[in-house]
Amino acid sequence: MRPKGGEMVEQRTATGESLACGLSGTAGELDSAAFEAFYNATAAALCAYIRRISGNPAAAEDILQEAFYRFLRGSHRGMDEAQMRSYVYRAATTIVYDQYRRSRLAGPAAPTSAPAPDPSARIDMERALAELVPRDRALLWLAYVEGASHAEIGVALGMGRLSVRVLLFRARGKLARILRR
Repeated sequence: MRPKGGEMVEQRTATGESLACGLSGTAGELDSAAFEAFYNATAAALCAYIRRISGNPAAAEDILQEAFYRFLRGSHRGMDEAQMRSYVYRAATTIVYDQYRRSRLAGPAAPTSAPAPDPSARIDMERALAELVPRDRALLWLAYVEGASHAEIGVALGMGRLSVRVLLFRARGKLARILRR
């Protein structure tokens, strides 16, 4: 749908699906140049975040596009850049959680052949992170890779600052136990 006096902005998903969204040039709404600047400033870090919390690098681009599509469909009137960033991070996190829940309901996936084990610390960390649930991966990623504060993480994940603090403490403990194995 195209708002009165607006222009059309078209994005395409990884599958080529059109994400056309009208954006008004009126005060408080994003125009196409502002959206493009926001997308360019946010997409790479968000994609890395999605890859990490989903544990599925192949799906990261689709999730990224869906998160921005939800942003474009939603109301972003009056939001500053930090709020818009939190909105797309929250949308991406929700999509990952939904996919995780659906995969658990569908049952375990067929085993795939894994590469030969590598003794490096990076591989150990990736393995350990993959064993965590998406929420714990998201908490750790936002805190230690993105450098977000507890309040910022709370906004992005839809929880209170004190909840973030407690859950982050627990996630670090789970990660430490996995790494000790």
